[in-house]
Amino acid sequence: MIQRILFFILLSVAYQSVTAQDVAGCTYLLEDAKEAYGAGMVELIPDLLLPCLGQDGLTGGPRREAYKLVINSYLFDHMPQEAEQLMVRFVDEYPSYRAGDTDPAEFVLLLNTQLLSRGIDPEDVEEYVAESDSVRQRTRRPKREKILGVDGHSLGFQVGSSATLPQVLERYSLGDPGQDQGQSGILPGFQLGAVVNFLIDERFDISSALLFNQSRFKYSGSPLSNSSYVYKENGSYFQLPVSLIWKLNPESQGLSYYLRGGIVGEYLLATSGQGTRTDSPSGSEFVVEKTDISIWRRQINLSAMAGVGLRYPLNRSFFFAEARFTYGILQANKPENRYQNTDLNWTLYYVDSDFRKHQVSLCAGICWSISKMEEP
Repeated sequence: MIQRILFFILLSVAYQSVTAQDVAGCTYLLEDAKEAYGAGMVELIPDLLLPCLGQDGLTGGPRREAYKLVINSYLFDHMPQEAEQLMVRFVDEYPSYRAGDTDPAEFVLLLNTQLLSRGIDPEDVEEYVAESDSVRQRTRRPKREKILGVDGHSLGFQVGSSATLPQVLERYSLGDPGQDQGQSGILPGFQLGAVVNFLIDERFDISSALLFNQSRFKYSGSPLSNSSYVYKENGSYFQLPVSLIWKLNPESQGLSYYLRGGIVGEYLLATSGQGTRTDSPSGSEFVVEKTDISIWRRQINLSAMAGVGLRYPLNRSFFFAEARFTYGILQANKPENRYQNTDLNWTLYYVDSDFRKHQVSLCAGICWSISKMEEP
């Protein structure tokens, strides 16, 4: 309390000494007023600085700072009418001033309200306010509006899950194939990779990708009356799909839908098989650990592809989600190597049937524009 009283006395003396002095005196008084504001004695600020806001008072940056200091003092001291009246004068003198990052929220609200009442957009120009309130002004760059979607070519990525469905063309078995009622089953796989889309016109795109695909499935059989097995296969492939995308509602500014049709080239990287045989009635089990069967499989294969998906526009990009089905055109196994794996043939009792591989997949991803787009 004593410090506040002493500070008040010093300010009063300073005020009396500068009321009849020139602009230089007001400059010193402005510095004292800032100290008073920092000390919380906002009630002193208007009496100290209002005389310096006359025609013969402060100019330039210091004058702006004095205006702001008095307005903020009124606001802090719960004197909204006085603050509004002085803000009118402030905007009259500085119609191009815009609130800076250091301006209090109450000051910003009052300033913007006054600007809007005069039909002035508060974001037309921006101010850079230094600590000394030496203000430099420049025209603000036009706001970069978000451009939703992709109006051209695009590049992105996709990830997804897959399920492989073997289709037996001709059944083979160590026992009687007619009695060996084997069954295929699906196991989860995955795929990921890069995607590129080339715009043809508003309704059609040509799309391609380079994907890593893990294909997994199982097969169970009973080649002999007292034996059954479960065989599992795990393959890794590179896939190169090429397809045509037909956009069903290209005029939509929001969610859009499309159909896809094309072909998929597939290159085998590696594949392995493993399984367990169970003999009855003893219940004995014989396990075949993971073994390389790449020579049993066709290294290059081809599939037809169909899909349905949706796109959701983002900023110069789009999110997509899709369900696909690929139908194997070529046979997946090599018949000449059917009996070439001792472990699988004579321990597990598994023999390759002739089969094709089909696959169902769910995938999603994001693509970004790679076409030059006009600035808004």
